[in-house]
Amino acid sequence: MNLRQLALAALAALALSGTAVAASGQSGPSDQAGTPAPSAVPAPSASPAPAGRRGRRGSSPEPAPSASESPEPLQFSTMDGIWEVQLQPLTGSGRTVYSHLVVTQKGDALNGTWLRGNEKLSFTGTFDGRLFKLTAKDAKDNAWTFAGYAENFSDMVGLLLTADPKDKGTPFTASHRKRAGLSV
Repeated sequence: MNLRQLALAALAALALSGTAVAASGQSGPSDQAGTPAPSAVPAPSASPAPAGRRGRRGSSPEPAPSASESPEPLQFSTMDGIWEVQLQPLTGSGRTVYSHLVVTQKGDALNGTWLRGNEKLSFTGTFDGRLFKLTAKDAKDNAWTFAGYAENFSDMVGLLLTADPKDKGTPFTASHRKRAGLSV
């Protein structure tokens, strides 16, 4: 035999001994007639390979949720409450102008106060479950009308219009807020 044949024979012997070791963990043929002997399946290793990345960071546990996660959004069932209004002018500086509406709903009727800078303007209006229209008048008898729609009693989208027929309106959004820290 030459060296190559010896190496092949050694590899074959190693392969056979590995199969024999795996089969030795299995029980032998059954004593009952007609029952087939179990097949030789390699047994699973005692310690499986780690999943994911290897190294120090791969073995660290997943971070647990922190107590500072965002709370569930408030669920409102009426228009009652404080609304933070964001007016988005299409002319001038284009900067968002913030104000607040304090709304009280009685059936389809809405009334309340529009807090605009240092001014408090009373308004009245209607709401049909989706569409709303609020009209306020300032000290100079100028009329301001918020018209649009509400989504799930939590968001408003619409236009703020003046009595000027040339006025194309100022787009606005409004978000229902918790009643805290705002004096009427």
